[in-house]
Amino acid sequence: MTMPTWAFWCLVEIPLFALTIAATHLTISGGQTLMHYWLGHRRIGGALFRNHINFHHAYYTRGRLASAVQEGKEGNNTPFFLIPVILVALGLFFVLPLGLFIAVTVAAGVSFYAHVHFDKAYHVQGSYLERFAWFRRKQQLHFVHHLHANSNFAVIDFFWDRVLGTFRNADRPMH
Repeated sequence: MTMPTWAFWCLVEIPLFALTIAATHLTISGGQTLMHYWLGHRRIGGALFRNHINFHHAYYTRGRLASAVQEGKEGNNTPFFLIPVILVALGLFFVLPLGLFIAVTVAAGVSFYAHVHFDKAYHVQGSYLERFAWFRRKQQLHFVHHLHANSNFAVIDFFWDRVLGTFRNADRPMH
């Protein structure tokens, strides 16, 4: 006796897609954290290290963690972080069924965009996201990174810093 199509979708396909989307976000988030840790804050990162330290960390320092104007495009390493994502995506195209490949691609794009968006929003005074307590908490943890550059490399999922041993709690609200 075979399972009806709707039951198969409810019991197998939907959970598989949900798991794939969650795993994709966690992979993108973990990758972002590791690249920030290894390339953005270590000399081995070369130009990525110099860009990150000389622009982003120089612009947002103690006393100036948020600004009314976003920093310029110079020093933005984001396009370089897309390179490994695109290479992995090309490999997955040949391995995954089309539906899962599309789910991975969309989830990776949304996750990548969220990381870029949050990193920018953390540094904008009066960001529309500041009305949410969860955002203010993440913003505080990110600001800890700008005050103590050897900690809190994640942008969204700070549990990665707990895994790396680089997590540092925010002592008090900062702005």
